[in-house]
Amino acid sequence: MHIKLQKVTVTFPQPDGGLFLAVNGFDLTVEKGEFVTIVGPSGCGKSTMLLVVDGLIRHTEGGVIIDGTGVTGPGPDRALVFQEFALLPWRTVESNVMMGLELQRKHPKDRMRELTNRFIQMVGLEGFEKHHPHQLSGGMRQRVGLARALAVNPEILLMDEPFAALDAQTREIMSEELLRIWEQEKKTVLFVTHSIEEAVYLADRVVVMSGQPGQVKEIIRVDLPRPRDLAIKDDPNFVRKRRHIWNLLVEEVQWQAKGKGAGA
Repeated sequence: MHIKLQKVTVTFPQPDGGLFLAVNGFDLTVEKGEFVTIVGPSGCGKSTMLLVVDGLIRHTEGGVIIDGTGVTGPGPDRALVFQEFALLPWRTVESNVMMGLELQRKHPKDRMRELTNRFIQMVGLEGFEKHHPHQLSGGMRQRVGLARALAVNPEILLMDEPFAALDAQTREIMSEELLRIWEQEKKTVLFVTHSIEEAVYLADRVVVMSGQPGQVKEIIRVDLPRPRDLAIKDDPNFVRKRRHIWNLLVEEVQWQAKGKGAGA
């Protein structure tokens, strides 16, 4: 699905009655089947923008449009994957993955089981269907969360630092797995991360946000061949893009620090 964010502004009420400007005039178009990552300084509104696209937070000004229709709330065309695994501890892998299908009430039980098994296999968890979350590693729990999101067949995947809590090796493995699944499913993906390397590795384009209030600072097209594997991180073009994004973020952090220092 096609996503269009037009001059999106988000404010939050303050205890003193004022308003906090979190995001200001955010513009972005995401094409159907595109993988777009978002990076930026801490507190710049990256996660807020995902929640706005999902419909969980209402934007104050501007437009959030999916396939020509304005977003007024959550919908079955979108699925959100958080950093926290958000699995129900009393449910098995199988029943956690099936949970979204149960809430949809679109399929008979046999079809739900068929879809559940398909996505459990897709994320490499066959043989663990009857395990509970406490019996799984962090990477396996995140695979369950991904399978649960995919099982409801959303057009758009919104991913909020889904691998941040994992160790470095597992994080790289999960990035490879996510690209493999994306190549098969061709979902439209908006992926928030603090990792510049992860952002470049995964994306068709990387959106670099400014500090508060969050805006689009620059959009970098990642013209690296697909399918990708981890060896591409040694490609000189990859290294250049990573360095360019790093310099943009350093510039932004320094600017923010000067601004706060001047007002102190």
